[in-house]
Amino acid sequence: MHASDSGTDVGERGPRLQQLKELLRSELIAILDTIRGAKALVLDRDVSAALSAVVDFAALKEHGVEKMFLLETGAGDAPVQGVVYLVQPNVRKLRLVAEQVRAGSGREHSVQLVPRRTLLGERVLEEAGVLGDVTLGELRLDAVPLDDDVVSLEQPGMFAALYLDGDFSGIQSVARALMRLQGLWGFFPRIVGKGDYAQMLAHSLERMRAELGAGSAGDALALSSAFDAAVVVDRAADVATPLLTQLTYEGLVSEVFGIVGGAVAGGDAKGARVAASGDDAVYRAIRDVGFADVGALLGAMTRQLQTSYESRHQARTVQEIRSFVGRLGGLQAEHQALKAHVAVAEAVLRRTQSDDFGALLDIEQTLVAGADLDPEQRAYVDRVLALADSHAYVPGVDTERRDPPAPAAPNSLHKVLRILCLCALWRGPALKQKTYDAWYDEIVAAFGAHHTITLDNLARVGLLPPPSAARSQPGSAHANPRGFLRKALNLAVADDADDVAYAYAGYAPLSVRLLQVLTQDPAVHTPAASSRYAALLRPLADRLATQTQPATPQSVGGVRGGWAGWEDVLAEVPGATVDIMQTPAVDAADARAQHLGVKAPATLVVFLGGCTSAEIAALRRLSQQHGHRYVVATTQILNGNSFLDPLIQHK
Repeated sequence: MHASDSGTDVGERGPRLQQLKELLRSELIAILDTIRGAKALVLDRDVSAALSAVVDFAALKEHGVEKMFLLETGAGDAPVQGVVYLVQPNVRKLRLVAEQVRAGSGREHSVQLVPRRTLLGERVLEEAGVLGDVTLGELRLDAVPLDDDVVSLEQPGMFAALYLDGDFSGIQSVARALMRLQGLWGFFPRIVGKGDYAQMLAHSLERMRAELGAGSAGDALALSSAFDAAVVVDRAADVATPLLTQLTYEGLVSEVFGIVGGAVAGGDAKGARVAASGDDAVYRAIRDVGFADVGALLGAMTRQLQTSYESRHQARTVQEIRSFVGRLGGLQAEHQALKAHVAVAEAVLRRTQSDDFGALLDIEQTLVAGADLDPEQRAYVDRVLALADSHAYVPGVDTERRDPPAPAAPNSLHKVLRILCLCALWRGPALKQKTYDAWYDEIVAAFGAHHTITLDNLARVGLLPPPSAARSQPGSAHANPRGFLRKALNLAVADDADDVAYAYAGYAPLSVRLLQVLTQDPAVHTPAASSRYAALLRPLADRLATQTQPATPQSVGGVRGGWAGWEDVLAEVPGATVDIMQTPAVDAADARAQHLGVKAPATLVVFLGGCTSAEIAALRRLSQQHGHRYVVATTQILNGNSFLDPLIQHK
């Protein structure tokens, strides 16, 4: 393993994730080239989105792929000499592979387990009697670049796996993925984080590095000049943020339509695909914008496009005409993308203008502000429970949208649970047991008795704790820790368009605020926020604030002072606190000289248990403000529905 600068742009852009994409693509092509002649590619549905982010069909066709099929249908009698399966090591899926291998005798079969080969996979194929008839390997689609600042770690449902099922195998998969990143750009000089599984991941990375160093040359232990640190956020440290309504364009598309495989679920009104990835220039320009500003931006882009079209009238020479014709294809593609996103934005606007949306947002903002629900808001919650629809479309969970989105969000179980979890989390011990019991009974009556298991699951993972549990939180010095954190970390922000809170209409995600602590961002880094002597130090902090200039991009950005001084605040955030310095295999003096005065241009922010589009937008806002690049590596991009779904007991 070698630390390489070949994938790093000089300056503030940091690591070039295209290098990771090229590596994954070359590994896939090497697998395809092991089978000569025409071949079919059979995909596990859960692998297809990651594959499409790495390679397109044209590249596959160059290497002999004539047809692509989903695992459910298989290659059938397609006229090919070989079949390559890309499938997760799941018992049910591998048994299906075995059936198709037996039916396709005479062909060459390659079974590639994603993201890694497992003993379980071998055992299933062996018991099915086909292990000797296939070439078994692995394709490590465990760190897939979705954008130039987002890497998918391909572990959906990881929060439930860790905190409900006690399945820690995902930690090892994430550690392997991060080791791959370190293989490209060097070891992270520092690993910081919050949460019990953040600590487990950090220790796994330390162990893997030690194992690697035991049998490698010294240069394998070079520290990264691309990343200054890896910041690991265990989702359990901030379970409230995913439950809130996202208010960026991409976030609301996720909430209203759902996003599947880099596209708007269900497409436009005619079912045509609408891109929802950074490859689409229009989407890239508007995805992180607060929805209130999207209409004006789309209008400006439309006028600019119209001006470009009109420029054809100014073309006088053959060269000018040729130049316009050369741009015409791009203009037409942009026109189609604009038209599609205008239609999507109109559907989202109908949702945001509905009374239902306004009432829901009002409840969320009331809870975040630390207030109790008023009678009208309580009546809304009761009405949602009374009108519950167990068959409602659930954006982020259902992949096939049947009808255009209704102006009011359907009263699905997921919507109901998001509201109730937020009430339980933010009100804490102030929530009355009588109210909690009434909600419990109404959910069971509306959605079925099997959801007693759902409610128990939510209580076990801390999303819907009964008031009695909230009153007796071990290790907490505050009756309502979330209320303390709201004040200490300035989570509720009013009328500040520059703050990361814009992504949630006045709520700054706790996950992002933790990063701002590490970067010494002025939004949180004051004595008043971090010390138990807040009342004494506040006048001094206010006086200093008036005597200093606003922070420049060079004064913040990247992991700087660590967690020191924030112990009281961190004690109220669930889970262990992590801060590990990784040193190279040279003496301390050489190590200091190696990094003296050098500021790495990027920080890797790892989310264990997933993150939302709005959190990514908030980090991009910080990148702009800090002049420092924050690269997100997340086990899943989710919304509140997909966050809760693995915890729900389905029939």
